[in-house]
Amino acid sequence: MTPLVAIRDTPLDSLEVERAVAHSGAGAVVSFVGRVRDHNDGMLITRLEYEAYPSMATQEMLRIVGDIEQRLPGTRLAVLHRIGTLEVGDAAIICAASAAHRSDAFTACRLLIDEVKASVPIWKREHGPDGPYWVGWEDARCTSDHGSHHEHGQDHCHHHHETETGTAGLPLIDWRVVCITVSDTRSLATDESGAAAQRLLAAAGARVERRLIHDDATAIAQTVTQCLAVAPHSIVLTGGTGIGPRDVTCEALFPMFERHLDGFGEAFRRLSFDTIGTRAILSRALAGTIGATVVFAIPGSPKAVTLALEELIIPLLPHARAMLEGGGH
Repeated sequence: MTPLVAIRDTPLDSLEVERAVAHSGAGAVVSFVGRVRDHNDGMLITRLEYEAYPSMATQEMLRIVGDIEQRLPGTRLAVLHRIGTLEVGDAAIICAASAAHRSDAFTACRLLIDEVKASVPIWKREHGPDGPYWVGWEDARCTSDHGSHHEHGQDHCHHHHETETGTAGLPLIDWRVVCITVSDTRSLATDESGAAAQRLLAAAGARVERRLIHDDATAIAQTVTQCLAVAPHSIVLTGGTGIGPRDVTCEALFPMFERHLDGFGEAFRRLSFDTIGTRAILSRALAGTIGATVVFAIPGSPKAVTLALEELIIPLLPHARAMLEGGGH
């Protein structure tokens, strides 16, 4: 039986999701509804916009459902996620799980929402008094205001889920990533940006190698070539993306790219503009592919590194890898 897994641009129905997992052998059905709330971190929220790559998001949700059903035999799961413009109170995601006993149903439903939040390529923009701004998928900021538990068709109660993602929910688990700092003045001991990049990538599950080289185009190209020999999934270079005389990272990478990902630089500058204003225009942040490796070049400040990794690179890499391997369009 094909599970109910879909991305939709119309209102979601919790009864549809619960019916999709109910069957004669299910003594328990647990559902979770994540709704748009009117605040986040003390800021007023008037509405949200969700965007996704529907085919890839659906494929990833199917993978998650299949994995959980294998880990918890006898469970049946379903999930719907909405995209487009959502008002306060609208359901953004609905998950449901059924099992013979309530413990497995609760566990399966919780795993489902946690892993969907952690790894499915869906992004959102919050609207408030200060205008719209994009935020990462790591915190979906949906209110877990409804979780129903039905056992043997008799009992009904409300259950609030707290996020407890383990390694199964890490978006870059077992990834190999090389971080290269381009600088004439730093050492590995004083390189705050490289350390920040390593910390963020490792927290997402990646195995990270750090390197540091001078602002020299030939040295940059040679180092990237050496790194490619060990087939990393991604290479992240920090520094040398401005317009100064020694900023040559882009010049080193351009001839090496097989495909240029122009949207990355555009997205990074848009996000930076919200923080630092017109100075963001001077950034030449870029990305491209070399074989099956995705390469990013970003500014060398710790704030820029954190912004690029949290908001763009880490959420983007699973989808990019799937496309490189022929799994998405």
